[in-house]
Amino acid sequence: MALWGNNDNKGSGGTVSLDYATGVVTGTGTTFGQVGAAATGDVIRFGIRGGGGTYFGDAVIIGITSATSLTIGSTSGLSGAAIAGTSFYISELPKYTILDSTYSNANDSAQTLITLSVTGTATTSAGIGTNIISLVPPSELIVGDLVANGGSDIAIISIAKRTVSLASTISVGIATGDTLTFKRYVDGYDKQVYGISTTTEYAASGYGGYAHAGWVGVTTYVDCQGNFRVKTETLVAMSGITTGTDGILYPTPV
Repeated sequence: MALWGNNDNKGSGGTVSLDYATGVVTGTGTTFGQVGAAATGDVIRFGIRGGGGTYFGDAVIIGITSATSLTIGSTSGLSGAAIAGTSFYISELPKYTILDSTYSNANDSAQTLITLSVTGTATTSAGIGTNIISLVPPSELIVGDLVANGGSDIAIISIAKRTVSLASTISVGIATGDTLTFKRYVDGYDKQVYGISTTTEYAASGYGGYAHAGWVGVTTYVDCQGNFRVKTETLVAMSGITTGTDGILYPTPV
């Protein structure tokens, strides 16, 4: 059995449910085992990637009983959340990545908004409708942090010696001497394998980065300063990867 193929666009119509205890996947309207659809040795990718859906992770198919029943070899690459009536993808991506714990969707996390321990003091009043606040900014403050104001959190777009500029105007006035509270997005982690065709290898599909054609591991995360980061690792450099509407496509930033 080959370690990988070149098809990231196999037929994946219908929906599936998984019994974690037995590894049996039951499909509705599926075509497992038929030409162009899921085959033993392929990877089944559970859920919806991007677009507001839930993605549960990947598993290797070790057996197919019928067009609506197959068995996976391990659940270690899955998030652990219940899988029922969800869509799926079928791919010939490198199977060894499924048992690599760094690719497990159990490690995925969403961005978290935290309140910083540092505060600021307004040195001048600011009326409703302004987007500039006068204060001596704490040294820990960075562009992209947020200021809490009237139940809203407004992003800081620039920091000067005695002011900060905001992405939108404040809805509640600030008086001289008021204490200002700041927040920051932290964490957020996602790592997946994608088939990158020769036509998209330089574009990195909206990330503005570079990805070699082939099977590529892509890690996205938010660093300790709130910056969105992307790392790519070429696992198998090859041309001729088949991608399309049945594939997972390139990721939506998380």
